[in-house]
Amino acid sequence: MARFPALICTSVVLILTAAIVAGCGGSTMNNGRMLQSLTVTPASADAQNFPGGKVQFTATGTFNMAPTTVMSPPVIWSIQNPSGMPTMPQATIDPNGLAQCNAFVGTTLAAATAPTEPEIPLIGMPPSTPTVSGTATLICP
Repeated sequence: MARFPALICTSVVLILTAAIVAGCGGSTMNNGRMLQSLTVTPASADAQNFPGGKVQFTATGTFNMAPTTVMSPPVIWSIQNPSGMPTMPQATIDPNGLAQCNAFVGTTLAAATAPTEPEIPLIGMPPSTPTVSGTATLICP
């Protein structure tokens, strides 16, 4: 009979240890993995040097934990005015990063934006979500 209480005691210790270890993972969805920066390539592109004047941009994310570099993480692509002032879009960019100048002549920015927490879905992302962005120059002839 002396073995039964020892077995119960050992089981209780194992269960408590498992509960403590499970609780130490943190409360964030991503276990602390955060996007720190986005790099857009090519950094500068003259549309006249690309087939059909269409430039394919790509984004590379840098994270604080392994894998630290991720090619083409989910991002939202947009065209921005280099001066930061809102204007009518000079060029367009599709959800895959393919940009074209349309009838615009000048310089604009192709931007990639993503939430700092990789598990947050892009669709329906609230405006208050912390994000990081990267930009590249698009030259329209």
